Amino acid sequence: MKDILKTGLILMVFTAISGLFLGLVYVGVKGKIQEADNAAKLSAIKFVLKDPLTGDYLVDEKEIEEIVKKTGIETVVLKEYKEGVVLGPLYEFVTKDGRDAYVLSGYAPGFGGNVTVVACFIKTEDGFMLNSVRVIDYSQETPGLGAKIGEESIQRRFFPVPPEGLKNGLRVDKDAGLPKGSPEELKKQGIVKVSDVMTGATITPRAVVTALNLMYRYLEEVSK
Repeated sequence: MKDILKTGLILMVFTAISGLFLGLVYVGVKGKIQEADNAAKLSAIKFVLKDPLTGDYLVDEKEIEEIVKKTGIETVVLKEYKEGVVLGPLYEFVTKDGRDAYVLSGYAPGFGGNVTVVACFIKTEDGFMLNSVRVIDYSQETPGLGAKIGEESIQRRFFPVPPEGLKNGLRVDKDAGLPKGSPEELKKQGIVKVSDVMTGATITPRAVVTALNLMYRYLEEVSK
């Protein structure tokens, strides 16, 4: 009986020490993970604030960093929809040519988990236009299929999109009946052509357009 109690006590002490050690390791690693996430988010914000054709910053890089620092970088929920979630903070910028630019993020369900997107919308006389997009989380998508959404050449299929292309809702080309036309021509109609580069992976790009549609809807709601 004493041996059983002794063994139990040893196991209890060992478990407690192990738990404490793992807790300390987690606390130490958590900060590093958060720093890496924040750095990746800042990088995405800078990317979407570039001209998609020239690659030039629409806002001075230093000003971007200052506004992000002032506004905060910790993720917050701005609004939940049945199709997905719009995330903040909502960053507001004025471009070098005087236009209002808004950067926010959102996610929608992909094949294996949520697909998270950062996007920049610019206000024009005709409404919001989608300037640029950066997919920052697709970790649960299938390698070789949905995970191809991480490739920059594929992400560029989603932007830029003029106001008239956003008003009726973005769609992947398969959901639009596979219309003929180049990716650039179809984007003007709000159609993202991915069937030729993501064969068999409709769910992931559909998650991206869903997240973008929700962000656009949110901006329309708060700007009224």
